[in-house]
Order: sequence, then structure tokens, then C-alpha cells
Amino acid sequence: MYNKLTKIAGVRSGAAEISQLLVRYPRWSYDGYKLVRNLKFRDFETTWTFLNQLAMRSHLWGHHPTITTCYNRITLELTTHDVGGVSDIDMKMAVRIENYAAGREKDE
Repeated sequence: MYNKLTKIAGVRSGAAEISQLLVRYPRWSYDGYKLVRNLKFRDFETTWTFLNQLAMRSHLWGHHPTITTCYNRITLELTTHDVGGVSDIDMKMAVRIENYAAGREKDE
């Protein structure tokens, strides 16, 4: 199979757009430069299933988050270096991540 990637430039998101995302998805935080989300899954297999989905989406979109993982814990950071902060692509990726994580996270 051949995937053809079309690179689309991100558009920097404004404070109002980011605030709306944070209200809708309160597990995300914003540090002035990037969106950050910590996840904890039930087990190792669930963690890697999630990461595989995220990896494929990131590859198809040509936009890759910073991922830190240890067994069943993941920290994700979304930012677009080309715009010097959060872009519309990061916000779309955050929504996609929420869909992938739905029903999989371990209750604390």
C-alpha cells in the first residue's frame, strides 16, 4: 500500500479557541506553548493499542506529538513548531486522541 501525504501548514490557534478546547476536554492542559495530556490505561496491551492508533494517525497527518510512555502511563505534548505554538492541527489531534482513549483509561 502506498500512502501519499499532503503536508498542510498549521494555523496558529488563538486563546479563545484553546480555551474552548480545554472546557470541552478538561483532561488537557495548556502551558502557553503546548497542549499536554496524561493518560493511564488498564494494562500494557491497552497502552500499546492506543499508541499504535496514535502512531498511524500521526503518520497519515504528517504531524507527530511528543510521546513519553512507561508501561501503562503516557504523557502527550502537542505543538506545531512552524507556528510557534498550538495550531488547528494540534487541536484536531487532541480531539482524535480523546476518541481513541474513550473507554480505555484506568479509573484512578
